Amino acid sequence: MSSPAAVPTTPSLHTGESYQEKAWRKFKEQPLVPIGTLLTCGALIMATVKMKRGDSQSLNNWLRVRVIAQGATIAAVCAGTYAMGSTAGDETKQTRQLDEIQAHREARAGRDRKEFEDRLKAAERQWNETEGALSGRDSNMNIAKGDSTSKALPSVQGQMPQNTSSRPGASWWRFKWPWSGSSAS
Repeated sequence: MSSPAAVPTTPSLHTGESYQEKAWRKFKEQPLVPIGTLLTCGALIMATVKMKRGDSQSLNNWLRVRVIAQGATIAAVCAGTYAMGSTAGDETKQTRQLDEIQAHREARAGRDRKEFEDRLKAAERQWNETEGALSGRDSNMNIAKGDSTSKALPSVQGQMPQNTSSRPGASWWRFKWPWSGSSAS
């Protein structure tokens, strides 16, 4: 068993996981690569031992094993990279599908927002018409023009003072400001 000081647990800069966690994750993703690396190192160590003992036949066999293990490790790296690349294509398709779904939702939200704004404008128009009818604004305009056909309000044509202003839409009443002494319309 290794001591805690043997394996650094400093978090990785990119993912926030420790080196141990990252090694375990990589081992799960591509298990043949670490196994091939261990076999290559083991064959190299055995070849070194055989060289010190002077057993040249066994040394050559272990060096051949090392070359085969190294080749298998490189093949595992290439196969793992290819496999990860093919799953990345699936992830790209999924990402594209999610983007399409998101775009569809945004378009639907835009249509809903537009419909809501149209309904709101129609309701405001209806409210203004109703408010105008209730306040008698339309009836008062007819009375000011001299039209007494309105049934909503009694005719007060003779009771209204004449408009002395030449401006259209000017008020028929005058207000005196207390501080100026003059009237403003």
